[in-house]
Parts: sequence; C-alpha cells; structure tokens
Amino acid sequence: MKQNEAMRELENYINKDVVFHFSELLNDLDIGNLTLMVFSKEIYNTINEFDLRSLIPRNIKLKKAPGLIPDKRFIDNILELLKDEKTILTVKKEWLSIEQIQKAGEAGADIRIVDDILGSMIVASKKRRNNVIFPIDGFEDEALITAAGLAKAKTVGFKRFFVLQNHLNTPELIKSISAESDENIYYLLPLKTGLNTGSEKYSEIPLLYKRGVVFSGYEVMEIMQSIYMLAGQFSTNTPKVLFQRTKEVNDEITARARWMIEEVFDNEDYNSEEYGIIKNGKMKINDKYSMFDAVRLLDSGNIG
Repeated sequence: MKQNEAMRELENYINKDVVFHFSELLNDLDIGNLTLMVFSKEIYNTINEFDLRSLIPRNIKLKKAPGLIPDKRFIDNILELLKDEKTILTVKKEWLSIEQIQKAGEAGADIRIVDDILGSMIVASKKRRNNVIFPIDGFEDEALITAAGLAKAKTVGFKRFFVLQNHLNTPELIKSISAESDENIYYLLPLKTGLNTGSEKYSEIPLLYKRGVVFSGYEVMEIMQSIYMLAGQFSTNTPKVLFQRTKEVNDEITARARWMIEEVFDNEDYNSEEYGIIKNGKMKINDKYSMFDAVRLLDSGNIG
C-alpha cells in the first residue's frame, strides 16, 4: 500500500488518537538500536496497511520472524504434489500471490480457494477420488486450528485428504535466535499464540537472554501499545514477558489448546535459511495422524 493510502486508513481509524499518543511516547524514549521481530502475518500486514513504521523512531527496526513467509522448500513440495493431475490444491486466497502457485494454476492445476482447513475438508468430502491437499504455515496460533481440523478428519474417517504444514515452535525459535544473534532483538507475538501455549514457556527468555516478549492484540492501537511496551522494556533494561491485553488470558483455555496441539504434533529440528538448524524448532504431524501428512505422501512417492 502506498504511503498516502496508509495515512488515509489511519485518519479514518476510530482510535487514531490513541495510536498517535503511543507514537509520541515512543519518540520520547531515549534508546539505542532495537529490532522487534514480528511472529504474526496479521500483525505485520496491519503494520504495513497503516504505515506504522512512519510513527516509530528510525532506530526501532521491524523484522519478520523465520517462517513468516513460506520458504522455497515448502513451495517446492507444493509444486511436487501438483504434478499429479488428480491432485486438488485447496489454499487460502493469500497463497495465490505466490508466483509459482499462480503459474501452476495458469498451467491447468486444480487450485481452489478455501477459508480454512474445514473448507478444504468440505472439498475432500465431495472429491473422494482425488488427493486434496491443504498447505498451511504459521506458529501456534495456526497450529491449533490445524490440530483441531485433523482431529475432526480422523473422527470422520477422511481418506485422500492431506495437510502440508510448516508450523514452527515459537519458544524454541526465540531461544535459538536470542542465543545466536548479536542484535538487540525483542519479540512481538500475537495474542493467540500466548493463549495457545501459555507464557511459562517463554519465562526463561528475559532471565537467560535478556530479551522481552509481548503478546499483542491485533487492533492498530494495540499493536502500537505493544511496540511501546517492548521499547520501554529495552530502554529501562527490564525485559519481561507481558500480555498487552490481559482480559482474554484464561488458564483453562490455554490448557485445552496446548493439549490439542500436543495431541496432533511432535517437534523436530527446523533448518532456518537465516539462522541454521534450530533444535525442536518445527512441528511435525505425529504417527497417530500420519495418514493426513502430505510429507509422508511425498516420501512414499505415491502421489497419484
């Protein structure tokens, strides 16, 4: 989005005064260079949509977390699956912006838009002679939805329905990046990740690595407040793990979400293009749900 369009969006935003208030507070802080790593497509897109970079000091840099954009290996696996003419690829609309997938569709691949994994399952229920593939990436916020979908697919007894997933283990990524990077990196995470994992998995990050973590809401003013909270921690050298919005934090909800993720996923090492091997940095579908794992389909060579 062009800058003038972003400013129009902000001018029409109902809580713009709150956004500008946190911008003023940010610019009053006396801090050195700080990198805020964002672990949410939704939050990162909102930052761009409203051009929030123009409202924060230049010495605060915003950076995408590893895995926020699908890597080449993941896209290559999608294209390999599409080599079979009976494969139906069901994707969220955002995936059509990826050039290789666009070209595959133009070349005749059967690619259909769905809202989520349940939409993909509906396609699979109607196209039982086809392999129906649903690619999904992200962190614990998306992993819970994937896990719930696969549990439902197992209960119903779906056949020829597969998920190609690239869900990353946020606490392990943060620990590895904090240990290896010389940058002053603090971490901006979406609220749903905190609700799905709890905060205790992050408790050692301020203690051992001296880095702050904030779980942010998704509204523009909430994101600006979260950025201010992280910058304030850095300026006073008091890194913490905080929830920007506390009213939604519920131990019972967190326990159920964590159980659901652990029911479907194990962990494995993740080969990050920027940070190398991160131990236990990626989730993998466990043996109990392996019948839905598109990676197993690729490994077997039984795509058709």
